[in-house]
Amino acid sequence: MNQLFYGSIDVTALLDNLKNKHSAFTKGANGKIYASANVWLNAEVDRFGNIMSLQINPSKEMKDREEKVYIGNFKKSEGSKPVSDKDLDGVDKDYDVPERNVNSGDFSNEIAKAENQKDDLPF
Repeated sequence: MNQLFYGSIDVTALLDNLKNKHSAFTKGANGKIYASANVWLNAEVDRFGNIMSLQINPSKEMKDREEKVYIGNFKKSEGSKPVSDKDLDGVDKDYDVPERNVNSGDFSNEIAKAENQKDDLPF
């Protein structure tokens, strides 16, 4: 049975950690930046009604050295506030993210290959 969860992601925290070169971020062969993440489904709803949390996932080598960074919470919601142009100020910056070999849990290279294959389709 499919379930839908609503929530929010702290984009500011995500971008700040990207700028600070957190190991959760990698640049794929396609030039896109990917964030490795963990999603936690909690056994109980917290005092704010959240049942699920989102955390950026550090590389194996950095798990013991980098802090746990929670960037989102999720719950069932009836609606949300739309994003305005003011909310997007500074989002279009080109971030300097190092390219590195990825572990088997990161699928950015597979995604890049699949995107390149789509371009070769005859339809």
